[in-house]
Amino acid sequence: MKFMLLKKASSRAALITSALLTMAAFSGQSADGWLVDFEKAKKQAAAEGKSILMEFTGSDWCPPCKALASNVLTKDIFKTEVPKNFVLLKLDNPNDKSNQTPEEIEQYQRLSQEFKISGVPTIFLADAQGKPYWQTVGYSGESAEDYVARLTNKSVGYKKQLTAFKKAESASGVEKAKFLDEGLSAMGDEIDPVVNKDQIAEIIKLDSENTAGLKAKYEGVLRNSELAEKFQSVMQAATSPKDALEKLTAFIDNEKPAGSLLQEALFYKGAMLFESDDKAAAKEALLASQKVDPKSEIAQRIEQIIGQFFKE
Repeated sequence: MKFMLLKKASSRAALITSALLTMAAFSGQSADGWLVDFEKAKKQAAAEGKSILMEFTGSDWCPPCKALASNVLTKDIFKTEVPKNFVLLKLDNPNDKSNQTPEEIEQYQRLSQEFKISGVPTIFLADAQGKPYWQTVGYSGESAEDYVARLTNKSVGYKKQLTAFKKAESASGVEKAKFLDEGLSAMGDEIDPVVNKDQIAEIIKLDSENTAGLKAKYEGVLRNSELAEKFQSVMQAATSPKDALEKLTAFIDNEKPAGSLLQEALFYKGAMLFESDDKAAAKEALLASQKVDPKSEIAQRIEQIIGQFFKE
């Protein structure tokens, strides 16, 4: 009898859980408060005067996605602070799709193609029309506090960007190019040539004689983007740490990347040297990476890595 009562209680709990999930699916909202419907997120963002934080994830199979959720997205500081500026939208592609509606599954397939998702987790910050203005791929182990601070800074930067773009609307020629550059630079990170392709093309056209140095600057951004794709191909083609190290060294020597791409390449070179148990060379590569931009996220990660793995 006790077993039967437990069985009935368990069945009732399962029915209640199923009903709640169904209700959430029909409402376009997941059980944890994130929206799961893109159109509903856009409407809410427009009504509340907010941006959209879009997370493309593989919640039940992707280790970095699980780490991001555990270390950041479920923390109180994230749940309290981030919704002040953003409507949260989860776009999930789990192995177990039993709790998803056919509409959610189709939506992920469509949006992942539209936004050219190459890996998860990918986070986009987008305006109320769903047009991205910033993105980040992966999770580097940041604390919830640091992650939230970064998102807050992006929100502030985006407002500055909108102000600069508004000024550009009433300007022309090189002056307009300068306002567009001011807007792109307001976000603080390396300028994303995919998200900002229209503005970049216009800047190059407006400063065609390189009077303000902006044509050269943004042609460099485009070149770095091409090199970044080549860098990804190099990493994906590697079959072992030793092979990756050889390919990375050749890439750095032959292509001569600069800026954030050089920093990233040197960082991975250090990681491969560490895997090969050459700690002295690994530390040298990491310090060289850190020197490229001491204030970057990678530089901060290197500081932590050296403190943890290269204690004297």
